Amino acid sequence: MVVPVDPSPGAGPEGDPGYLASLRTATLLAQLRRAFLGLLAVPVGVLALSPYIVRLETHTVDAQPLWACAVVPLAAAGALVTARRLPSALPRDAAGSRMSASESFRATLFLRFALTEGVVLLGLPLSMAADSFLPMALSFCLGYPLVVALALPTRGTIERIRARMEAGGVSSGLWASLLAPYRRAGAKG
Repeated sequence: MVVPVDPSPGAGPEGDPGYLASLRTATLLAQLRRAFLGLLAVPVGVLALSPYIVRLETHTVDAQPLWACAVVPLAAAGALVTARRLPSALPRDAAGSRMSASESFRATLFLRFALTEGVVLLGLPLSMAADSFLPMALSFCLGYPLVVALALPTRGTIERIRARMEAGGVSSGLWASLLAPYRRAGAKG
């Protein structure tokens, strides 16, 4: 049986200076948070551009295309269930492997973003097929909160992902790898 190693002081959630304060640090956590702040603009941009993409001819909101709107809650529920099941537990032989924990964490965040962003993007083809803006508005209203809640690397999201990683009894060392100094590839020194 693998005994979890106690994290070093400051290498846990208490070492997180907060979302905005961490953006000024040179850590992997800061890099991820900056990237996801930029990615939060993608669904808003899709919504803003959708009236120019969707050709509305006969009805905008008057004849509601219920068949197109019914797909969106199903997609949102599927994305929610799937994203909450990510990642799988780290294998037992990966004890103490910070690299695999941080790689698994990054992959989980980006996969969660793709799943939840997919809900927002689903509104475009549905709006085009239904000749209505309603499916796009519904997909944004259901998808964007999922993007924020499941893909944004907040302290709560990190803790939920860490708990899933450590479900097999292996200490991931995730916080230590996220809060460690981060150097870009090719950086000197």
